[in-house]
Amino acid sequence: MRVDKLELNDYRNIKKATLFPHPKVNIIYGKNAQGKTNLLESIWLCSGNKSFRGAKESQIVQFEKPAFQILLHFSDKERRQCIRYLAGDKRKIFLNEVPLKTISELAGEFYCVVFNPDDLDIVKGGPSYRRQFLDTAISQIKPIYGKYLSQYENVLEQRNVLLKEIRKQNYSEDMLDIWDEQLAKLGTILSIFRKDYLEKLKIVGQKIYSGFSGGKEKIEMEYQSTIYPNSTELKIYSDKLISEYRKILLEFREEDIRIRSTTKGIHRDDFEIEIDGLSAKQFGSQGQQRSCAITLKLSEAALLKNITGENPVILLDDVMSELDCQRQHYILNKVKDFQVFITCCDLSNTLQLEEGKIFFVENGSFAENNNGL
Repeated sequence: MRVDKLELNDYRNIKKATLFPHPKVNIIYGKNAQGKTNLLESIWLCSGNKSFRGAKESQIVQFEKPAFQILLHFSDKERRQCIRYLAGDKRKIFLNEVPLKTISELAGEFYCVVFNPDDLDIVKGGPSYRRQFLDTAISQIKPIYGKYLSQYENVLEQRNVLLKEIRKQNYSEDMLDIWDEQLAKLGTILSIFRKDYLEKLKIVGQKIYSGFSGGKEKIEMEYQSTIYPNSTELKIYSDKLISEYRKILLEFREEDIRIRSTTKGIHRDDFEIEIDGLSAKQFGSQGQQRSCAITLKLSEAALLKNITGENPVILLDDVMSELDCQRQHYILNKVKDFQVFITCCDLSNTLQLEEGKIFFVENGSFAENNNGL
């Protein structure tokens, strides 16, 4: 899968731009606040996801303009396609000029993986960032996962409401049984999905990180469930696993009532990232932490390819800083079979690029600058 042509109109600070990207590596360089990340964001929106910057569409439209437009021409294994994305007061999305009802209908049409500096929190931040990474990655491969997760969150919210009211209204604790049963069923299947995905991600990630570090370091990942011990085999959905989940909820019921919140479950799970046996969060250098986060994203792309048969487009925003020459060379030249877009401020970080295109951006205007390639 690759972007053949990208046209933008009235998109943030980009009044009008047309790019014909290289099928391999594309470097987007320029000073800060010139439009580099805006370009990546526009491509990402065409994957059916919301802005990775958390922006609403009304915030993306250029000042005093009614709407923005993205025109993305792309190729998959079978044919060339086109996404037309217009948004202002109203959103209109077309796939090959056929109107779509919702943005989610783009999911599975154009695959994309994005890294931005906030993704360092997957390694450096709290468990919620790592859970969100897993949830987003798995949902792109298995849309049913997102439906189960939404159901789980709704049930969890109802259980927490009841926990807040039990003592206040003198309700019977048995009223929690119905919510525990639903949480156990949904939490079990979600746990299986997550554990399976992380195991596959680890295998791919170890190869990528080894290339990143020149074979000098090894990365490990371990899912940490608040319900199941590490020794539990989470592979087949069964009454036994559901029963174990429900048992833990019952065991901590009094604690949940006391603090008026559900303390155990997949919403409290985490996964550990280690480099050579040490926590990357606690002991990793900034370069190692950045390498781990990028490895997770590249591994996500590789799994997407393995499962769907399509190579996702990879968007890497400000990845070159804090990486040594070995790791920069890997990103520029060793990410095989994928079209990659890389933003940076300092072109000297890309001197090792062997094949691709370089675009210079200033005040929302883009120009090819391929001297030396």
